Amino acid sequence: MEKKITRSRIWKQLASISVEELCTEQEALDEKTTIKYLPWMKAHELMMENFPEYRWEFSEDPQGRECHYFNDGSAEVRCRMTVEGHTNITYLPVHRQGKAILNPNAMQINSAKQRARVKALGEFGLGYTMWLGAADPPSFRAETVAEPSNDDQVEAIWLSALAELKEAKNQDAGKRIFRRFTQGLENRGLTDPTPKRWASICKEKGWRVVK
Repeated sequence: MEKKITRSRIWKQLASISVEELCTEQEALDEKTTIKYLPWMKAHELMMENFPEYRWEFSEDPQGRECHYFNDGSAEVRCRMTVEGHTNITYLPVHRQGKAILNPNAMQINSAKQRARVKALGEFGLGYTMWLGAADPPSFRAETVAEPSNDDQVEAIWLSALAELKEAKNQDAGKRIFRRFTQGLENRGLTDPTPKRWASICKEKGWRVVK
């Protein structure tokens, strides 16, 4: 049986790759600190040469968006990356020059996602020296926290849908909202433990239950 590649070996192999001359993107965080970025496609190329089976994804908020918003309008992206069975979760705020961007647009979120990928690779060793001395150096986060349960995820999505259902002006509008809720569960492979939600909403709103 083939032995699993260790984190130590992954780090040693990726950290040995010189990326200094490849870091063609940069951003000034303040008067004293400038971060040089390894372009995401170059980083991807290096990974395909070393660990081509690596995987990544961006976690979604309860509404299915790959960006997590805070009460003040700022946001962050969360990249979950796996290399040879080892998983890290990397967090990166959507920012410009070290300051959070309020209500970021699609382009700003996309830039943050690609930089989060590169930062995640830094946590595995690829170009980690880019982040030394930065205001937000990579904090190593091995995935040790259990994933939210099926019921917890369903409830979080339901609360978002429920707020819309309470504002629905008629049953047809409510049906469309509830259909989006059920489709969202199906897309995520989740099962609703409470099968009578629609009947309860109809009763509360005074609508006739149509099976």
